[in-house]
Amino acid sequence: MIPIPSASAAPSCRVCGRLLRSETSRARGVGPICHRRTHGTAPRIPTPHPDHHVPGQTELDLFTHQPTLWSI
Repeated sequence: MIPIPSASAAPSCRVCGRLLRSETSRARGVGPICHRRTHGTAPRIPTPHPDHHVPGQTELDLFTHQPTLWSI
């Protein structure tokens, strides 16, 4: 028979108390879900590339003084 460790000896998450299974979680002391909730992930905002071209889009020439509603 394989000895089952007691609940007090098994490492548990410091946030929710669930048992930690992976070595990374044990070293961190926090489970993967709680780590994601507390640290979050950086939002991924797509940035346009300089060579980004939309088919059918027309480029306008830039002027030193673009007419606006207030300049009319």
